[in-house]
Amino acid sequence: MSLPRHLFTPSFRHQHLGRSLAAIVGIMVFIATFAVAAEAVLLTAGYLWGRNLETRLTVEIPAVGDEATLPQAERVRQALSILRAMPQVAQASPVSDGDVTRLLEPWFDEPQLLKALPLPTLIDIERKPGADLSARQVGDALKPAVSDARVNDHGTWTKDIWKLVRGLTILGGMTIALTALALVIAVNLICRTVIATERETISLLHLMGAENIDIARHFQLQATHIVAKAALAGFCAALAIISILLFCTRNIADLSTLQWGHWFGVAFAAALVPACATVIAAVAARFSVMRLIEDFP
Repeated sequence: MSLPRHLFTPSFRHQHLGRSLAAIVGIMVFIATFAVAAEAVLLTAGYLWGRNLETRLTVEIPAVGDEATLPQAERVRQALSILRAMPQVAQASPVSDGDVTRLLEPWFDEPQLLKALPLPTLIDIERKPGADLSARQVGDALKPAVSDARVNDHGTWTKDIWKLVRGLTILGGMTIALTALALVIAVNLICRTVIATERETISLLHLMGAENIDIARHFQLQATHIVAKAALAGFCAALAIISILLFCTRNIADLSTLQWGHWFGVAFAAALVPACATVIAAVAARFSVMRLIEDFP
């Protein structure tokens, strides 16, 4: 049976029910978009960062005074010769003084003090794929030539970082699930209110031969129209805030490991939020109405 296009529109306008539904959906989509975008960025950056660090070791050669037997440059040259001769080392290269200074700058308030300090020399080591070279093995190999060299294995502390990432991922997943549940409950409550105001209209439609499925489908279309616009508005608002936050934190959070393809994946994951919210709300509205009007005369 063909029903009038705007059959339930007055009910959605009654007591601003349509506006209430739109506000709830917009807020839920805003929160969920934040959670999904943060999860996607965190997982992608964490995976790329961790994969890069797990294959690397860093050798620190402390600076020596004027009374030392060998100058610093000779000590670094000997260390590089030993490292590059090791069969499990793919590459060993010294970190430039400028990069070392840049790494230490956040910890010093006075740039002149940093320049006056004797800075250690850092050597970046990249292990060959599948190599089980440990920091202890590298330290033992360097000990005869550079006895005070210290070797750091990034894989040990990146495991703790991954535990934090997994914990935040679980928290984000719970946030998304609770947001979806709250959306279903809100849609159900709105449906109850609208159906209560349209009880006589629905009874009359039954007398005219309208089936419950026709009434539910028509109600679903009305609700979906409201939800889709609200979801898009919430998504655009979240996208704007996220862009501002990324711009403001560009000097704090280093996301240079993410390429355009990774950002496209993050954007795609975030774009699924308003689409999923619209589908969830539409399905919830349909089943809620079907359940509410099945006992109507």
